[in-house]
Amino acid sequence: MKQGLRKLSRARQLLTILSAQSASTYANQVIALVIPWLILTRTGSAASAGTIAFAIGIAAVIGTLVGGLVTDRIGGRRVSILADGLSLITALTLAVALWFGFFSLWFVAVTQILGVFFDGPGQIAKTTRVPAAAKEEDVPITRAMGLTQTLQGVAMFIGPITAGLLIAAFGEANTLLVTTVLFLLSIMLVSRLRKQVMTHEHPMSARQTYLDMREAVHFLIKEPFLGKMQLLGPLMGAVIVPISALIYPAWFVFAHQDSRSLGIFLGAGAVGGMVGGVSFAALAQKLPQRTWLVGATALYAVALLGMHFLQPGSIPAIGVSFLAGSMLSVMFSVPFTAFYSRTPQNLLGRVGSLGAAYGTLIGALSALGFGWLIHAVSAPSALLVSSLVMGAIAASLALAPFMRLLDSPSEQAETEPDTTAVPAATQL
Repeated sequence: MKQGLRKLSRARQLLTILSAQSASTYANQVIALVIPWLILTRTGSAASAGTIAFAIGIAAVIGTLVGGLVTDRIGGRRVSILADGLSLITALTLAVALWFGFFSLWFVAVTQILGVFFDGPGQIAKTTRVPAAAKEEDVPITRAMGLTQTLQGVAMFIGPITAGLLIAAFGEANTLLVTTVLFLLSIMLVSRLRKQVMTHEHPMSARQTYLDMREAVHFLIKEPFLGKMQLLGPLMGAVIVPISALIYPAWFVFAHQDSRSLGIFLGAGAVGGMVGGVSFAALAQKLPQRTWLVGATALYAVALLGMHFLQPGSIPAIGVSFLAGSMLSVMFSVPFTAFYSRTPQNLLGRVGSLGAAYGTLIGALSALGFGWLIHAVSAPSALLVSSLVMGAIAASLALAPFMRLLDSPSEQAETEPDTTAVPAATQL
């Protein structure tokens, strides 16, 4: 164990990638609290917040698909720097508008649609650098994923707490300015990564774009675990996407809780995420991956059910948020571990973008529905529905025959990279 930790501490490329990923996540967590808080407090309409979340989600779907394709073409380093730079500009634009007292739903929508369109490629780009760095520096992928979720948990912990405190003390505009510094930090970290050399037999064209995406789709169809997981996994997005972007903020706003209370609540979930990530990193090989995923999904459903009966901001609610966060961390770690271990390096961007885009699309449609549900009924009712959906997913995962493949070795990841993609060497 000590030797593994020493090896991890020396994995500079991996730690740099994960640090950049965390800085970007930190910025996005701040924005994720500011935007629904801004809309709900200025308009009082959960339906408007849900509609904006839907529009943002659709933009994220398109951006994620484009990002995966471009990342496999020119590499994660360049795409990440470009994406974070553009995200910085959109955050700064909205901050300046709010600083001068201008607020409009259409303007918020436009800046955030552009922001998530760029953020999707950036996240995919960083993700694709993880397995190669872990392999190069001899870090087991399960440990790398546990560390990923731990650092993401740190970012998700300080993000909402920072946002809540800054909104209360300095307002939404100055809070958004903080995110520009974080995006700049991510750019600086990624620029320290080694440059990649990307070679392709065929230049980019409309036809080649189609062929590249078809290659990724065919891989998913043939891969015995990942292909079938696409039927259930993205349905988690129906809960995970709107829960923090809409349901939690509406639960607090309509209960007349302040932004600091929401930040502490979300921070407790992020602390749980850190604990879950560390636990998975240390104990991943002690239990079957199937047990980890089914158990975490079921307990996450129970946590959401518990929130239905609690008051937002209460001590019990904060405790349940911790439990939900720890389970959510495991729910991300297990599928990502399978994704990294089963997908060839040259397909990571495209395959990852297909799964992420599908989940984001389901989440965007769900956010639209949850917005109207909260508008017509209540936020606690949305929590109840979320719990029931997640419980059904947990039961399906427990009964699905393909879940047995989760703990079996994969042959797909060991195949030689497909050489039907590209000729000129591209320095990144």
